[in-house]
Amino acid sequence: MSTHITRRGALRGLGLAALPALAPGVSRARPTGTVLSGCASITESGRYYLDGDLDCLEVLADDVRVDGRGYAVGGETTISGSRVSIADIVLTKGGRITDSSRVTIADSQVTGYPSDERQQFVIADSSRCAVTNTTFFTWEVGVALRRTARTRFESCTLVSPVVLTLADSHRNEFVDCEFLTEDFPVRLVGSSRNLFRRNLADGGGPGFHLRDSHRNRFVENEVDIIIAGFELVGSDRNALHENVVTTGLSAHGVTLEDSHRNRLVRNDLCGVSQQPVVESGGSSGNTVRNARC
Repeated sequence: MSTHITRRGALRGLGLAALPALAPGVSRARPTGTVLSGCASITESGRYYLDGDLDCLEVLADDVRVDGRGYAVGGETTISGSRVSIADIVLTKGGRITDSSRVTIADSQVTGYPSDERQQFVIADSSRCAVTNTTFFTWEVGVALRRTARTRFESCTLVSPVVLTLADSHRNEFVDCEFLTEDFPVRLVGSSRNLFRRNLADGGGPGFHLRDSHRNRFVENEVDIIIAGFELVGSDRNALHENVVTTGLSAHGVTLEDSHRNRLVRNDLCGVSQQPVVESGGSSGNTVRNARC
């Protein structure tokens, strides 16, 4: 389970941590490959590295490796290729991964500014991508997956008003991540068979909101929220197992509206302030066998 920290402490701490990342990276021995500079456009396969901050970065080729060496991209970053690997970089204007497969981003930071109201890190029409050990400190909607499949986020920290949105995205995995916000951590719309395991969702709530999303699995997540921990609307056959939900105000652990045949088993809902599970709006066939308080 992720280590629990308060929302305000996390927002303040990550905000300060993001500032030094905008400075030039630490000097290291120069790696092999082609150095990138200015507004870089990669159109051929190969190895590349940064020797200073970039104005922008565009990857249009397959089989590309980029070593950021701790430097930053000041403008937009876009990726449209397969088997692209980027590590140790700071994306100060977020990024766009489109029509791609097997793109990996590791050991990096994604930052944004209050004046930028776009979804700031988007993966669209892509599959089998991976993001590991990366921090997102962004505004508005931080991370969005659209028509994306079999992509994995692991050991990442996401801080944003709306942290994560999945739309028409299936079979993705989020493991050992932290979703930190004052507003809405995670939203699934028309997205099925995704897995959320051992994450921390800390914010206003609901922690996980599902609409027309089916057969998703939520296992061993920690949800510390002001409104409902899980809110399912028109969502069927989802599995909620061994999650821990703590709420404030007059909040419920799980609400089900027009949602059927979901399984709520061995969840710890003892920290909620109102009725742990509420079925309304014609919900039926749900299995509820949670921990006794």
